[in-house]
Amino acid sequence: MTNSLKQVSVAVAIAISLGASVNAVANTTTSSIRGTVATEAGELFANASIKIVHTPSGTVSATTTNESGSFSARSLRVGGPYSIEISGPDFKNVTIDDVYLTLDSALNMPVTVQASGAIEEILVTASALGDDGFRNEGLSTTLGLSALQEVVSIDRDITDAAQLDPFAAVNVQSSGAKELTIAGANNRFNSLTIDGVALNDRFGLNANGYPSQRSPISYDAIESLSIQTAPFDVEYNGFTGGTINAVTKSGTNRFEGSVAYYSTDDSMIGDKSGDDEFDFNFEEETFVATLGGPIIKDKLFFFVAYDKYEEVAPLRTGPAGSGALNTRAGITLDDVAEVAQIVNDVWGFDIGGFSKGPAEDEKVLANIDWNISDNHRAKFTYIQTEGNTVIEQNGNNFLASDVRLGASSAWYDRSEEVESVIGHIFSDWTDDFSTELKIASTTQATGQDSLNGAEFPSMAVFLRELDGDANYLVFGPDRFRHGNELDQEFFQVKFLAEYSMGNHLLKAGIEYEDVDVNNLFAQNAEGSYVFDSVADLQNATASGLLYNNAITNDENDLRAIWGYETTSIYIQDSWNVSADLDVDLGLRYDRYASNGSIRLNSNFVQRYGYANTTDIDGLDVVLPRVSFKWYASENTTVRGGVGVFSGGSPGVWISNSYSNDGVISDSSNAFGVVSVPTSPDSATGQYIPADVLAALASEAPDGSVNALSSDFEIPTTTKISLGVAHERDIPYLGNDWLLSADVLHNTLDNASYWYDQRCEQPVATSPDGRGVYDCGGAPEAIVVGSYDGGTSTLFALSATKEWETRFGQFDMFASYTHADVKDIGYGTSSTATSNYSDFAAYDRQAPREGISNFQVEHLFKLRVNWRKELIPGYETRVSLFGTRRSGQPYSYTFSENNNCVLDVGGGRCARESRNDDAGHLLYVPNGLNDPLFSPASFGGDIAQQQAFIDYINGSELAQYRGGIASRNGDNSPMTSIVDLRIQQELPAFDGDHSFRLFLDIENVGNLLNDDWGRIERTRYEYERDVVSAVINNGQYEYLRLNSDSSIKNLQVLSQSVWQVQVGIRYDF
Repeated sequence: MTNSLKQVSVAVAIAISLGASVNAVANTTTSSIRGTVATEAGELFANASIKIVHTPSGTVSATTTNESGSFSARSLRVGGPYSIEISGPDFKNVTIDDVYLTLDSALNMPVTVQASGAIEEILVTASALGDDGFRNEGLSTTLGLSALQEVVSIDRDITDAAQLDPFAAVNVQSSGAKELTIAGANNRFNSLTIDGVALNDRFGLNANGYPSQRSPISYDAIESLSIQTAPFDVEYNGFTGGTINAVTKSGTNRFEGSVAYYSTDDSMIGDKSGDDEFDFNFEEETFVATLGGPIIKDKLFFFVAYDKYEEVAPLRTGPAGSGALNTRAGITLDDVAEVAQIVNDVWGFDIGGFSKGPAEDEKVLANIDWNISDNHRAKFTYIQTEGNTVIEQNGNNFLASDVRLGASSAWYDRSEEVESVIGHIFSDWTDDFSTELKIASTTQATGQDSLNGAEFPSMAVFLRELDGDANYLVFGPDRFRHGNELDQEFFQVKFLAEYSMGNHLLKAGIEYEDVDVNNLFAQNAEGSYVFDSVADLQNATASGLLYNNAITNDENDLRAIWGYETTSIYIQDSWNVSADLDVDLGLRYDRYASNGSIRLNSNFVQRYGYANTTDIDGLDVVLPRVSFKWYASENTTVRGGVGVFSGGSPGVWISNSYSNDGVISDSSNAFGVVSVPTSPDSATGQYIPADVLAALASEAPDGSVNALSSDFEIPTTTKISLGVAHERDIPYLGNDWLLSADVLHNTLDNASYWYDQRCEQPVATSPDGRGVYDCGGAPEAIVVGSYDGGTSTLFALSATKEWETRFGQFDMFASYTHADVKDIGYGTSSTATSNYSDFAAYDRQAPREGISNFQVEHLFKLRVNWRKELIPGYETRVSLFGTRRSGQPYSYTFSENNNCVLDVGGGRCARESRNDDAGHLLYVPNGLNDPLFSPASFGGDIAQQQAFIDYINGSELAQYRGGIASRNGDNSPMTSIVDLRIQQELPAFDGDHSFRLFLDIENVGNLLNDDWGRIERTRYEYERDVVSAVINNGQYEYLRLNSDSSIKNLQVLSQSVWQVQVGIRYDF
């Protein structure tokens, strides 16, 4: 692809010029072409005929130019090639072949023609008008089929393709989940649309941002993918970070398909990073098949894709002699057998063993495309994805301590099923007026099912003490799986109309979405028991019982059944001001309505003076947008815009108010000698003593509450961008370099934050001026408020180049992005308590800007592809993608495990469990004479005091002496990762077929040197808790300095080692 910014000049007997540019349009499933027909002298031609043919399918779109010589063709298939015929009585006909259209872009195509003469027609091969490869335009990146096949991705994941965008970065969690952050925003604030329908994790439970555990559609089903950071078209919304839009393949007039197989296992992965060794044991296989073709030639087409993934993973933790990767010496297989027999004899329950089935993922996609006529086209899509993973765990029995080993009945099967049905109708009613109608229905079901059923308590039995640790075997469903279901339904309707009027393209639309949620989270609703010996287990005599449930003893009464509706209207004028300037002016309005009701908690009202029943009903937001593209010269384009965006906040944040009202649920516990029923209660079906059930039923609940504040508003982000692209020749490096520079500034308004309503205002002041709180005296009340705070400024530089040499074809894209991202820190999880607690806070009750967890300050990227026929007729292709980036930011904090600092009395305070997750930012004394340093610190031991000061002076803490450590003021080491894909074409059974061998290598550096490619960071919640303390007479009395290794809290990710995947694919 030649990187022309404005014009492409072609000489075919007579010179014509064809000005080509790409303008962003909305997250649709189609593309479009706008242009003019004129002579070089500027004479415009009205009523010129434009015929656009999608060559593979024969799909025809026809239009004519208006009185201004302008034309617009909409709702065109993404990709190509297209053939475009321009004809009229007053000029020579022109045919332009091999035109490719990209997703989320309108091709701007002013055509300069020659007045009638001897030559009747000019044929142009428009290689400059796009292809199916890689295109970056600063704040947007598009990957066509060819570019998608060059992405290195062992997981075959959309995220791996999306991270090629200069403003996108991937943070890999310890679980392996990939968090995609765009422009430094929380990964939960992105949007993923597939064929025009949102298929991201809108409830907010999955770190990967998908509604499924893996990519929701087969990678081989994607025709084109776009990543947009600040698209100012008014059709875009539902995110404040960025949006990813994928369009799937369609059938053509040829029967075409593919079969592919990919495999990796523990023999194809490294085992060492630096001095750290890894022991992997797994096997992964993926089978893919696609088929498309005509049902009726030129009229009706089909495309189907099937994708099956299976992973066999090892037993990670088991009893001695089990062969697990990690064994518990204090628990034997004989222990397990004895307990299993007892439990089966007494309760008739199977505790399970220590083996697990494979994780699976199955995806089906089917498309029907119907050319109703030249002016009307329809597309229908069906998507189904089912996947699961078996989660090993210790059972989460809170009555057991030290070493806990869960049998398989304490594990659970996490599953997701997504089903979507999508229909589009595209109509050109006249040359100037067109419409689009979309109707879509999506269901998402998330299960967390205990392997041997959830209708049984969690039980832990003490076996023995070994090396000072108690050893417990845990069985039965863990407390968080006693009632855990999530079902969501989404219904969407969109109607869009576009009218071309002279140099203006007017657009107006209305969208409606209805969301219904049925969420059950009834933790510990079957109870948790602890037995002090195997003999006690035999006698069904426990020493403790924890039981939580609805006061009706029916967990279904804890269901949050709610929903909301969103109605959006928008209007936009795309104005071609001149041949050198395009301007878009738009306005969008979104309004919300709620379904369902939150139970009123009269205790909450009495304490705080407002109701806990606030929802989003009646909230609205106005979103103005303006953008421009100025063709400053033949080789220079300037682009920019400003607009307000909203959406992306997970639905679970709202759901918490419906689930945790403090009215319907309570607890009833028993300790001492607890007789455990050996058969379920006849009324409730639970293994809970009758007196405990009765005690809960007689409670007048006054429980913890989650609520929205009475002044809660919809969060928004204002995006301002400015960029320039310049094409020039660089001596010794070649011609036609495309150089770009873009800057993006974001301002957050009404950002969500969480606070404890019990102690909204401080009751005292700490030595360094922060508030001191008294949060006792009432059940916890976590409220979501709105705060105007958070800004980010990012700039990116990039260079694009292609070379044709005798050594092969090369193309390169390189970028550098600098990010300065500040937010208020909240919103990193799904529960209200975690959102309140899971970040290092200056003052947890008072939002304050600081460096974001999601900031990647320095991000370098290099994408290089090389292709050549080393074997005549069979192409070899090598693709490399490398990144070098700043490490994860982290904070230095007080150690607040049973040592609250900014709470009255210190020690184990009312919000200790919140502060313990990630403490308050540390006050760092500048020496023993610091006025805030208590001489009573470390029990008055001068040597320990000096050791503390020495530790400060010899570490990063020295930069904060005499002040409070900054949130995320330091970074883990920079990382450099290089991934490689090698493709080799091989002889196929037919000349029109192709057979390819793939070799994907992730983290090539580690393959070459064990010390390279290392990803080391401070663990989540990205804090280094240094020292415990209390406030004593207006000073900080420091109590205990943690060890250096404990403070650094380091982890080395398994992605620090190389991994290889092999694949074969046959296309026919």
